[in-house]
Amino acid sequence: MNNGWHPFYEQRRTSFPEFNVDGGGVINDGRIPKRWMYPENELINNTGNVTAAIERQFPQGDDINTEMWLLIEE
Repeated sequence: MNNGWHPFYEQRRTSFPEFNVDGGGVINDGRIPKRWMYPENELINNTGNVTAAIERQFPQGDDINTEMWLLIEE
């Protein structure tokens, strides 16, 4: 976990630090995305497997505001 992705995952896991999302350049209805989307080239070149993975991981649909598996409490 000592890489460039660590802050991204830690912020989603702990909600710290809190980000100011009321600026003029904020998109996504002022929400911070909870996960990364699959890259477009993966969707184009590997459609079947990406679709199956999305259905398995996110039955409610492919949305950046859906919690990633790392954040789901069981």
